[in-house]
Amino acid sequence: MHVIAAGKYGPLDQLKPMELPILEPARGEVRVRVVASALNTADYKAVLGIMKLVHARNFPLVVGYDFSGIIEKLGPDVKNLKIGDEVFGFLSYGPGNRQGAFAETLDAKVGELALKPSNVSHIKAAAAATPGLTAIQAIRDQGRLAGKGSRVLITGVSGGVGSLAVGIAQRLGASVTCVGSGRGLELARKSGAETTIDRKTKNIFSEARGPFDVIFDAAGKYRWSQWKASLKPGGVYVTTLPMLGYFIDAITSIFSRTRNRMVMVKSKTADLRLLGEWLAGGLEVTLDSTIPVRDVAKGLARLKNGEVVGRVAVDIPNKF
Repeated sequence: MHVIAAGKYGPLDQLKPMELPILEPARGEVRVRVVASALNTADYKAVLGIMKLVHARNFPLVVGYDFSGIIEKLGPDVKNLKIGDEVFGFLSYGPGNRQGAFAETLDAKVGELALKPSNVSHIKAAAAATPGLTAIQAIRDQGRLAGKGSRVLITGVSGGVGSLAVGIAQRLGASVTCVGSGRGLELARKSGAETTIDRKTKNIFSEARGPFDVIFDAAGKYRWSQWKASLKPGGVYVTTLPMLGYFIDAITSIFSRTRNRMVMVKSKTADLRLLGEWLAGGLEVTLDSTIPVRDVAKGLARLKNGEVVGRVAVDIPNKF
């Protein structure tokens, strides 16, 4: 099969088309012919060797996590799925993952994918997978959102996770305040954000009209200690990145009436089904662009340089 891979840790421009043997699905797995994927920051960090724990240290290194495609082979003991089913999900973020989605095929565990709704494109499904489940698991699970009448503040609404989190928080019953800049704030307002705060022109901590039930730092740039005064008693600050300050705050927050949490996203069939229902019902995914798989290196360079608003989807043809 054709893949986009790196021969070693190093610059992104070393990502090149290669040919590797097709993997056979193990027990409880299916082989998926990949139709679409999407770029994540974990992709370029894996190639650069910055976060070696997000991917196995095997070469050639095939990156790419999100996928949407068509089942072309069933592994042993697979039930309730059949060849030809359209499915979506993402590969695990961790050293046990030895494959990537920037490839013609991949093997996925049946408990980590879901059927793609027929009225949702492969591009949209792939682009929504990681950020959608990150937002669900951050706001609903880590944040323990109470439902209707709740208030959520979301940072980083120009990014893939933050932009999708706006619509997800609303579907979980919350009114939403967003922190961001430029086009990200425009899109947040179109998505129904109640309040938007421009981080480039405002003091976001004084402008945020709390208290909030959940503050979801999708940007991963802040700390609980900066936001704790804006949380309700029992409120939760949730971040996507485990910076040093997070661990300091984790200890301090033990003695507080608010909580400090981190989300570590996992692909789960039940959550993917819920996301699929929302996508089929009109949940919008902000697409910066769609690129051919051979341009992955260029797309990741744009993502690394902060030039992307929303998601960059990747079109993967039968042969490339």
